[in-house]
Amino acid sequence: MTRPANVLTTVLERHGGRCACHGACGTTHTGDGERCNAASSGKNKPLLAAPCTPHATDVRNAAAPVEELRPWCWPCWRDALAAERARTNDQRTQELAEMQIGLFAIDADAAA
Repeated sequence: MTRPANVLTTVLERHGGRCACHGACGTTHTGDGERCNAASSGKNKPLLAAPCTPHATDVRNAAAPVEELRPWCWPCWRDALAAERARTNDQRTQELAEMQIGLFAIDADAAA
């Protein structure tokens, strides 16, 4: 009787047992194509299956289809996720500021 593969096993079989970060974490990796050198064997960091491009919300990350998942080491994933959340926050702050510009503009014609 064969056991069904779990998501992490499926991702590792499809994409190899190395962290797929190519600098999304903000660190410049050295070596093979600037990939993180963390692997799932030996004394290296354990890997997790997560979207190849992090989303700002946990809901979107959890809902990603298995085809979008890649192996990540925890430090790279944590830092890439924090960077995406900071980028999203900055974007939302900018959009909010742009929407509020007209609220406080005093039109000279309206004051007369």
